[in-house]
Amino acid sequence: MKLANMKDSSTIALNETKIRAKKLLKACQQGELSAKQRVTTLIAKLGILHSDLQLKHCQQVIARELGFIDFHHCQRVLSGQAILGDDWGNLFHTKQCETLLNHWFTGYLAARDFNAQAEDTLLLPYKKQFFVVERLDYCNALNLSIISQQVDNASEPTILRDLVSSYANAEWNAFALAMIQHKLPKV
Repeated sequence: MKLANMKDSSTIALNETKIRAKKLLKACQQGELSAKQRVTTLIAKLGILHSDLQLKHCQQVIARELGFIDFHHCQRVLSGQAILGDDWGNLFHTKQCETLLNHWFTGYLAARDFNAQAEDTLLLPYKKQFFVVERLDYCNALNLSIISQQVDNASEPTILRDLVSSYANAEWNAFALAMIQHKLPKV
């Protein structure tokens, strides 16, 4: 995935979730079966009718599909407000990752040290934990291109290796956007 020059990269992933929620609401209002199936569990839980569906309900569905507790949790993480020790959700983990050799850590420092020992790995947050994957295997399993980052305005980009230390910068947001696009069905 090539990173485009983004006017405000800090909101691109969050904006994508909002756009997807609006599209989901519109699809439900138009009676699209696949969209209505996506909101069925929430509608049953809230005891409302499809005709009572609002944007906030669709935002909740989108957030859950991405691995967040609710939309406020999604907003906090995607807007760059999360800190070490917070629940980062499971945006970067999918079922396709389960077959890969992943190294799991409860603390960031141990994960960072392990990640530094190998050249072709990527450190990712998962809820309150961290996991390190073989970057190429991970990107191939998810059908993503290798993510690069510019370093000190150098002409040659380096490979993004740690999504926690890159949190809330343009590269992190571009990677989060790619994961959102990967995880959510087209509406």
